[in-house]
Amino acid sequence: MANLNLGSVMEGVFAIAVGLIMCESDAPSRQLSVSQVNSIRSQVKSSMYTRAGFEKRLFKGKQYKVKTKAGKPDYVPDDVIVTLKVSLKQGEVESAFGQKYFDNTKESVIQSLISQVVTSATKYKRDLEAAKNQYLLNKKPEKVDIVIVADGVGGEQSGGELKGDVVVNITINGSPVVNRNLNYSLKAGKTPSKTISNESPFKSMTKINSVFGLGIDTAQYSFLEGQARTGKEKFEKVKYTTMFYNDILDGLVRTFESQSGGGSEKGWQLLKTAAFGSDYAQVVSIGTAVTNESSIEYINALQNRYPTLTAKKVGNNVKFFIEQLNKPLFQIRFKNRSKITGYEEADISELKMMIETEKVFKQPSDWDPKVGNIGI
Repeated sequence: MANLNLGSVMEGVFAIAVGLIMCESDAPSRQLSVSQVNSIRSQVKSSMYTRAGFEKRLFKGKQYKVKTKAGKPDYVPDDVIVTLKVSLKQGEVESAFGQKYFDNTKESVIQSLISQVVTSATKYKRDLEAAKNQYLLNKKPEKVDIVIVADGVGGEQSGGELKGDVVVNITINGSPVVNRNLNYSLKAGKTPSKTISNESPFKSMTKINSVFGLGIDTAQYSFLEGQARTGKEKFEKVKYTTMFYNDILDGLVRTFESQSGGGSEKGWQLLKTAAFGSDYAQVVSIGTAVTNESSIEYINALQNRYPTLTAKKVGNNVKFFIEQLNKPLFQIRFKNRSKITGYEEADISELKMMIETEKVFKQPSDWDPKVGNIGI
């Protein structure tokens, strides 16, 4: 049995949950619950592992928000269709969907994560309710199409520029509604993930070198883009990746020390690009006991209040601190799981460059841009 990727599994689960939230109905089969999420999981077909994806209509009919005592809506209802479209990588999720979805080694964790999605009080749920209210409470009879898309199969083709894993597209009377708050970058694990970027070291370090203008000659490291097959190639990849990384770390620290906060704007931008991408996806990181969220609006508010960052080398990592608070915001970490096995010989299990957030990155559960209630 292939190893499950909890993050990928929860993309599908989260899409199902969002679809159920968008079904305003008294019917038990259209309400957000653990049993209904699992019911839809069991109906998934193998088409989910193709670019065409698995498509299911969750709702078609009249939707309204409030009933009168007579059991009728107190204003004109809307004609609403809610459709789920999910396309995920087979090797990462297959045993967690379909009729035997429960027959996998991580099902107990998945059930805890589903319970968290169902019961948690989160901003993304308030955003979804607000989106529904825009058409349900305006007293206009409208035709509304809602399509929830989770496209893990195609998502990797953006090269990391697009962060949205689950997107809610709403069309009212044929006109698309632009709502940036309905685009989600999803993380999942037993504890909420701190990792917002996980790339090859050469790609990530080249980007950092460019953003901060460190002046490192990346051409000398260009061979790191290729695959290392022989023991000697692996040895050289480990050796020169480590050298490149140390050059980057030293360059970052020097930049902040010499410019006295001059790298702050670039530091904030690196964080925002890594976390939210060019599509400004909201980060939703689900754990078995808690869900953490953040958004570009929140990080912009944080930056406006505390604009100055400092960069410090902490062990083998570089941490970016908010100077006014002396609290870490995020760090750059080189995940080096390699082993020197002999003269110019090495084995590589994993070489990754990761950007990980700290506690300050998390927005308060009651975050309101109008109030500006930064949780520090």
